[in-house]
Order: sequence, then C-alpha cells, then structure tokens
Amino acid sequence: MVFSLDRKNIYAVTIAVCTVVIIIISSLYLPAFFRERGDFYTSFEYSQMYLNDDRYSELLIEYNYIMGYPPSSTARESLISTIYELCEKDEVKDIVGEGIPFRLGRTKYSSEHIELLFEEYSSYERRGTLMVLNVLYLDGEWEQKSNVLGLSFGGEYIVVFKETMYVLTQNSQNLEVEDVETSVLIHEFGHILGLVGIGYESEHEDEDYEHHCDESAGRCVMSASVQIRIGAYTEPPPSEFCQLCSDDIERIRSMEDDWGPEEYLTLMVIGGQGVIGVVWVAVCLSKNGKEDYELYQQYYDDSEKKVY
Repeated sequence: MVFSLDRKNIYAVTIAVCTVVIIIISSLYLPAFFRERGDFYTSFEYSQMYLNDDRYSELLIEYNYIMGYPPSSTARESLISTIYELCEKDEVKDIVGEGIPFRLGRTKYSSEHIELLFEEYSSYERRGTLMVLNVLYLDGEWEQKSNVLGLSFGGEYIVVFKETMYVLTQNSQNLEVEDVETSVLIHEFGHILGLVGIGYESEHEDEDYEHHCDESAGRCVMSASVQIRIGAYTEPPPSEFCQLCSDDIERIRSMEDDWGPEEYLTLMVIGGQGVIGVVWVAVCLSKNGKEDYELYQQYYDDSEKKVY
C-alpha cells in the first residue's frame, strides 16, 4: 500500500518537473519562432540582423529592375563596400535579375503596386545564415510624392526611382545619374539600419525632415538634401555617413528592444502550460487523497470487525 501512494506522488513530482522544463524551453525558443512565423520583427531588430553576425553571417542583395533602368555597377560596388565596413558579415554578394518588362508611358507607382512587384519578382528569402536585401529599380515616380528618389520599408526592401534621377540631373552640367544613384542607395540602406532616430532618440535628427541627419557634424549621406535639394549640388552628393551617424550605428548595434507581440504570445503559451501542469499535479494529489481515505476506511472497518 505504501508503494502505491509513493508512486502517485512520484507522478505528481514528474509532471511538475516536466512542466517547468517545458516552460523554460518555450521561453527560450518561442519568441524567435513567433517572430519568424508572424514576421513580428521591428525595424530595430532588422537593423541588428544586418549589423551583427550572431544570426546571419552572409548577405545577398537581390536587384530587380524595369528594363532600361538597371542598377549601375558603381552604385552596387559602393553599397557592398559600405556594408562590409559597417556590418559584421563574412560574405556580401549581389545578383541582378533579367529585367521586368517595360510598360509604355510614364508610370506612377503606388505602395501596393510596389509590394506586388517585390512579391512577384523576388526569388530569394532569408534562410539559415543568409540574410536577403531586396532592391527594386523603377521607371516613373512614386504616386504619393513625385520627386522622391528612393524608399525603404519592411527592413528588407529598397526602391530606387532611377527615371526620376534622370529627370533631375538632365539639366545639370556637373552631376551624373550614377552619383545620385549611389548616394540614394546608401541613404536608403542607412534607413534600413535605423538612421536617423528610427526606434531610438537621436540628438542630430533634422527638425524639419524626420529621420534625416541635420549635418551638424558635416556633410552626410543621411541628410535630407540627398532627397530634396539635389538641384543645389554642383558636386556629387555625399555617399558616406558623418561621425554622428556612425556613432548612432554603434548604439543600434548593441541596443536592446522592448517587448513585442512575440513576447506576449510566449507569455500566454507558458501561462497555459503552467495552468495545465498545476491541474495535472492537483489531479494526481487528489487521487492520493482519495486512496488514503479509502485505505483508512478499510483499515477502520477491519479493526471494528476484529474488536466485535
């Protein structure tokens, strides 16, 4: 009888230990699982994917373009050089697609249209130790603002409006399209990295142009002039980060993010696991109590019979 009671107690202890182990494992691995499956990554987390090598040690840049507006080798090489300088990556390489069929007439691209083009023509995705940056070169202009030269969004996507660059530089005697293209491409990658003030407070963010450098430390590729004052340049726009932006990048590299949806989902899961574990332990212990009572009652009845 004693063995039977101990066995039930062992069941309860085993369930409790297993519950604790499952909760610990869940707290370690579920946040990453939810982030990846639900794409809950913030721009800050994407920044660290590029800057650090703890998860992704390789980077592939995939270029797709409207026929007639391919990326220049100068801009591509400059971006790779910048990435090697700033990011902890063992290998950085790029690949250029065959070209998206050209449509006659000047095109205005909506954000929805751009997203569809990325979805249709992007061939690579993050896997293993490989991070992927998707770059799309377009003719025409952005529907929301005609003089925009580039966009970045989602932590993995850059858009370059190369035809708009041709229009802006055609009357310039000293400015080449490749100069502007290089500056814009690195500028948008700077936004991908979180510059300026995206997800953190920056002391040199331009008061008039959100998420751009005020150039208080000198000319900088993250200044708004790269986007809006291109006509003012008589020399190529900057393609390098100022010291303040470089300092911000180092801050971003080691910053810790606040809780996001993945942490709250994990908390709900481990809470449910804890409740289930407590219920099972309670069931085991209640069975012990019931058996104890039955054993006691049987012993009492037998004793009464012996006395009388």
